[in-house]
Formats: sequence, structure tokens, C-alpha cells
Amino acid sequence: MSKIEDLIAEIGDPRLRDEIAREVAALKKQKKFGLVFEEHIPEQVQLPGLPVKEGLRVVRRGGNNKEVFTVEEVLAGGKARIRRENGDAAPEPETAKASDLVVVKRFGEPVYPALVPVARLTRAPGKPYHTLINADNFHALQLLLYCYAGQVDVIYIDPPYNTGARDWKYNNDYVDDTDGYRHSKWLSMMKKRLLLARRLLKPHGVLIVTIDDNEVHHLALLVEEIFPDRLRHLVTIVINPGGTYKINFARVHEYALFVCPPDVETVQGRPVSEDRPGVSSDEEVTYDVWKLRRTGAESAHRHQRPKQFYPIYVDSKTLKVKRVGKEVASDQGFNLTGDGDELPVYPIDGRGVERVWRYGRETMAQRISEGAVIAKRVRGVVNLYLRVPVRKTRRIKTVWYEGQHSSVGTASTVLVDTVLGRPNAFPFPKSLYAVRDTLATVCRSIPDALIVDFFAGSGTTYHATALLNAQDNGRRRCILVTNNEVTEKLGRQLTDQGLLPGDEEFERHGICEGATWPRCRFVTQGHRDDGTDLPGEYFDGGELKAGFEENIEYFKLDFLDPHEVAYGEKFEAIVPILWLMAGAKGERETARGYGKWFIPKESPFAVLIREEHFADFRRELEKRPDIAWVFLVTDSEEAYREMVAALPGRPQTKMLYKSYLENFRINTEKSL
Repeated sequence: MSKIEDLIAEIGDPRLRDEIAREVAALKKQKKFGLVFEEHIPEQVQLPGLPVKEGLRVVRRGGNNKEVFTVEEVLAGGKARIRRENGDAAPEPETAKASDLVVVKRFGEPVYPALVPVARLTRAPGKPYHTLINADNFHALQLLLYCYAGQVDVIYIDPPYNTGARDWKYNNDYVDDTDGYRHSKWLSMMKKRLLLARRLLKPHGVLIVTIDDNEVHHLALLVEEIFPDRLRHLVTIVINPGGTYKINFARVHEYALFVCPPDVETVQGRPVSEDRPGVSSDEEVTYDVWKLRRTGAESAHRHQRPKQFYPIYVDSKTLKVKRVGKEVASDQGFNLTGDGDELPVYPIDGRGVERVWRYGRETMAQRISEGAVIAKRVRGVVNLYLRVPVRKTRRIKTVWYEGQHSSVGTASTVLVDTVLGRPNAFPFPKSLYAVRDTLATVCRSIPDALIVDFFAGSGTTYHATALLNAQDNGRRRCILVTNNEVTEKLGRQLTDQGLLPGDEEFERHGICEGATWPRCRFVTQGHRDDGTDLPGEYFDGGELKAGFEENIEYFKLDFLDPHEVAYGEKFEAIVPILWLMAGAKGERETARGYGKWFIPKESPFAVLIREEHFADFRRELEKRPDIAWVFLVTDSEEAYREMVAALPGRPQTKMLYKSYLENFRINTEKSL
């Protein structure tokens, strides 16, 4: 297209040139250049928490999402009359048990999520809680946008690699290499989620996506499209030094794509002390010693920098560097022996080549006065050196080759099996230290960072965050989102036993119930539920059985009826969202929402439930200067503004239930 525009510019007739330019401009609006894929493949999710009601779309429990029905009428006796959406032009209605049906929603249709508490673990009173959410990540991201838009420091995700090995689902069906839309489905899935993720990040927040060769090039183009104003860095991580056999080559690596703001350096250098095992920061050498004369091939010789050829006088007995002499012109001779106790030293190397000093005379005199220039006698010859402070950090390179990063060793598969106490507990977990080091590139200097991982898998991101906090007493907090799917093989086995998704016995085998939550819980408390200590040590010497001083709470995502929310009948279901929004601090309390207000004792938020009691509510808030969030239940925009203006301090505010309902009504696919 750029070639066509160049040719248009050469057209001599102005009228013809302008007319063709207009037509080409119109063509560019219709034709997409860059990454092209079928991004309109519908995606929908099953919502077993929603009741079957007239007008809703449903599928049969245990089936896929292709055979969709519309509920025409809810009948007596727990039954429903349904009509198939696809198939015959005018399909006959059917009757089914409502308990055999599951409501489905297309992505883009409004849903109204809630957090249902499942379990919690408290080991560090006073620290905020990490959060694990069992949910489809698209709707969980919508919920997180209500809570944390523009507040997240790092989003780290490890999405399905789309290898063709039936290891991920689209519309409840496994995707393999026989699917002609395999790449389009993957890109459609990722685009929907990355568009939401973009809005979660702080202006200086960083997105990190790990990926392998199957989709790395497609991902790079997609990220360029979604984050056109950001820097993109591709880091290669050696995860299997022995190599995995692939055609032509043995693959040893995967990638981490860093998406960074363009105007600030967010990637932090690695502390030099980490390269010196067994040496504490207090014991480190504080200075390096460099040669004072230039040694390169360019601009290092006397004729190239004549003003930097001069003597530096040294006490011949003590070798103390005393002063700078005068410049010696190129055509002048010079004395190498000196007079009295002062010995002149010139920038001449061991082969007799006349070079130059690093600095001009004034700067050199300043360095000498600072004590930065020292003299040493080497094999009878006096040489000069510059003492420079040791750098505390080392710039991180784009190829990582660390034994700790292996995905097949004690830091990954063996570690997860050890923690959960069973073999093959989770397929292909990430190395704990690869994730820790990846997070540390951004979070090392942010001790209270908020981290989000919406492809949480076995929970390595939480484990790595806890490890980082243990190393520097940080208060970093992560939010994990993962679904509770089972492998295809296990799913068939459970179905043969008469178990279906939603059954308690089925669900306990899923990713979240069977791996993510147990791992998070066990590594925090240092032992399994049966009381057995976790064996082994971390690479820094700490024992697994010591656990971590952290708090974490586990929720499932549920969905609410917006009409019940609007009438204030779901206050108790919304309270966990308000607690999360206020920083997940303190023991989470609950209330039915029938009183005048709700002010938890430990969490920094307050809710005015009945606006006629605002004056008393305001007086209560004056006793709680820690309150950071205030939620006001009112139907009047004017009353809301007046109450906000009268609040003590400067808390953040939201209007309930309007803000909740509007957030999820407008956060549809079309508005992303």
C-alpha cells in the first residue's frame, strides 16, 4: 500500500491524484493490514449458577456448547420447554428437566458476577490477602475491572500454547491440530482477554506473556495491535537444557514477551549480589579497579587525543598519587625518570605504545583529589588505576540460561508433585524460579505491587510472589484466576461414572480444586492437610515446611440477577467485591444489608445502606480515619454528589448499586 501511495504522489494531474488518493483511503478503511484472522468466532461459557428462566439460552449438562436451546417456558415439576436454535428451520419444542440444563452466555452479553467465599488461610494478620478465583477468566476480568481499573503493576500470564495437543478448550470443545480455525480461535480468545487486561494496568504497568514457538509470532502481532504505543521485548528462557525433540532441532526454550511503557524504564536490573552466592550485601567489595589509560583501538592513542597525554606524578616511595602535570604536545619529548621523590607516569602500555588517559587534566585532578586514582607497582613498573563504585545491579539480558528455570526438574514438576503429595499432579508447571525472576524484573523495587495472573494453572505465580516477599519482607499481593476444568481423559472417566460438571465429586478433580488451591494452601502453611510437613528446601536454603507469612482467600465466581441487585436483595453477595476493591485488607466480614450502614471493624471501607441516616453515618466515619472507600446506596445522582462532598477525608467513592449494574452492562464485547 505504501508503494501505491508513492506512485499516487507522482501523478501530475491534481484532480486525478486527489480522486485516486480518496479511493485508496476508502480502501484502507475496509482492508485490514497486519494480523488477519477470523476474530468473530462466537465464544460462550456455561453459567451453572444461574437459574433456568424463560428467554435464556441453555445447553444440556455434560454436553458441548454447540447444541443450544432457548427456554420458551418454565413448567411445573421442575421442567422446561426448550427449542433448539440450530438444526431444522422450524424445530419442534422439547421438554427437559431444568436440572439437566445449564444457562450459557455469549461473551459480550451482560453478566453480573459475584464472589462466593470458599476458604481462607490467615498466617500474617495485618497483611493484605492474596486472592484465588475459580472462574472463566473473561468474566473474572470484567469483575477485576470494576475493582482495579488502572491499578495493576504487573499482569503475568501463561496462556495455552496451542500446540494442537487438545490441551485447551474453545466453547467447551478441545482444540487440536485438525481444527482449521485453531489459530483464529486462539487469537480470538486472547484478544478478548488482552483488551480487558490493558485497562487493568497502571500507566507504567507491565504485561508479561510466556509463550512458545506455536503462537509467538501471532501473539507479537496481536500485542502490537492492542498496545501500539508500548515497547515490546522478547526474552528467551532456556527451560529444558537437554532439549525436547522436534523436527530439525531439539527445542530448549520458550519466550516471555514483555510489554512495557515507552517513557520509563520499568525493568529493574538484577542485584549483583545474586551473582555472588554466599556473599551478603554487607560483605561485598564496594569498588572495582579499572586501568586508568585507554586501551581500545579507536581514540586511545596519543595522536588521536593529544590533550590527554600528560604525566601524573606519584610519590616514588609511598606510591601516593599527588598531582597532574602539563600536557605534552605530539612533537615534544618527555622525561620518564623525573626529579627527586616524584615519579612521572605516562599512559604508555607494556609494549611501549603511547596512549592517553581516560580524562582531561581538570577531570583527572578532580579524581585524584577524591582519592579515586591509585598506583600499583607491577613487575617493577608503576601503573595507575581508577577506583569506581561497584554497580549494585546488572542489566538483565534477553537470553536466560539458569538451571533453576528448568521445567523438568526440582523447581517445577518435581516441586508440584512434592507439595501435592502425588505423582503427575499437574501437567507442565512453570519453574518456580523462572516465574519469580520474571516477576522480579518489574516488582523488585515495588514491595507492595499488585500482580494479576488470569491463567493461573497450578498457582506458581502465588508461590513466586510469596517467595519474593519472604526475600525482602515485601507486601506484594497477587490475584489468581483459573478455571476448574479436568483433562479430557479424566473427564471421560468421570462421565462414565455418571458424574458431570457441577457435581461435587467431579469438581474436586478440577484444576482449581485439585491443584491450585491445595498448592497455595500447602506452601503457605508448610504442610498438607493431613499434617505431614512439606519436604525439601528452596534454592536459597529456606525449608518448604516453614511456609510463608501470607494470607490468601479462595472464591468461586457466581452470577446474580440484576433485578435482585437493583432492589438491594444481594448485598451480602456483593460485599466480598467491596472488600476486594478496598485492598483485600483485614478479616473479611459480611452483612445482610438490612441495617443503616455497614462498617467492618478491620477492613477500610464503609457502606451507607439507608441514605436518610447519612448524618449519623458521617459521624461514624470521623472515628475511622483509615476508611479508604465509601459506597453510597442511593438512586439519586444529586444526593450522591451532595453526600460525597460532605464526607470526611478524601475516600474513594462509588454509587451502589448503579455503579455495579452499569459496569457490567456496558463492559460487553462491543464496547471493549
